[in-house]
Amino acid sequence: MQTHTGGTTSVNFQLNRLDNLKISNTSFELMSDHIKKQNNIDGAIIGANGKYLSSGIDVMQMLKRSKIKDMMGIFSYQALMRKPIMLFLLPTQECEFESTKEELDRCYGLTDLFLNNIAQCFSIACWLLKDSCVSPSYNYRINLLTGYYSQGNRQMDITLSDGSIKEIVFTDAEVYTAIDKAYEILSHVLPHESKTKDVEMTISNGTIIWEVDKAMSTEGKSFARALLLLQEARKTGLITTKIEKYCSLLECLFVIEEQHKRNIARITAAYIGSNESEQKSIIENMKHAYGSRSDASHGSRLKFLKTNRSEDLTELSKTLDDYVRRVISKILAQRELNYDADHKSMVKKHFLQLAKSL
Repeated sequence: MQTHTGGTTSVNFQLNRLDNLKISNTSFELMSDHIKKQNNIDGAIIGANGKYLSSGIDVMQMLKRSKIKDMMGIFSYQALMRKPIMLFLLPTQECEFESTKEELDRCYGLTDLFLNNIAQCFSIACWLLKDSCVSPSYNYRINLLTGYYSQGNRQMDITLSDGSIKEIVFTDAEVYTAIDKAYEILSHVLPHESKTKDVEMTISNGTIIWEVDKAMSTEGKSFARALLLLQEARKTGLITTKIEKYCSLLECLFVIEEQHKRNIARITAAYIGSNESEQKSIIENMKHAYGSRSDASHGSRLKFLKTNRSEDLTELSKTLDDYVRRVISKILAQRELNYDADHKSMVKKHFLQLAKSL
């Protein structure tokens, strides 16, 4: 049995397992018909036990009838099938039938990394809707025509704002909203925005390792750098590290390089505070955050815990997570604030004037 992508025969699958996400057992299109045809690719997010029709063929049934279970092993296969999946269908080129496994590993590797980046952006998009820890750490490439199979594991296990990991329910409408936002986020992390360099690879005992973190840059535009800091906050369960990254993220977006505690507190309050009472609360919470950040970075005991419980520190992290979500959601719509070196002073002036408004 064969399926078609953009008119090209293909049973070449790339799958990203979406851990910690609970959705209905249906499928959600990832791209328009125009994009499918233009890029010769098809794709969808598919709920557990769901089906996805491509050219009238149920792709999931095709996978289940294949040798994928033997390739993956029973436990990996069961883990994949009981979770939502982001699936891509790609064409198979003639040269792939003549290539060695090692050549295909190299050929597919960068494509699979880019497709996993879309899944990572979807995870961020889910977080923009609500505190969540959708984790696309595991990805698979399966070509039923050539018999090729590979499994990848990207070290990006995501946590909630309180450091825990649990499954979060998303409605169908929320999934579609997250898909739309994922492409917006992707536009900010592409190399021309983020200054990401070419990803190098190394081989360790037959296992290919793509050096992704090494290729990332802190010299890209402000939105790209802020999203990188966001991911660093989300992938740790250590509360003080989360708070540190949240503060750094706000400093990045607001271009604050001095008097951090005062300026970030006031700008955040002015930027997202809905009334005077909330603005005062934001200022107080940001002062606690900066105090904890300072103590933790110097290896000191947290002064915050002298008068507060450890649960209060966790609540502070959850509160900051909410502030950051609201800031990012608002600022992404203001592309003129996505600064590079040439526009840094203009954006800085804008936010310092905002701070003076309180």
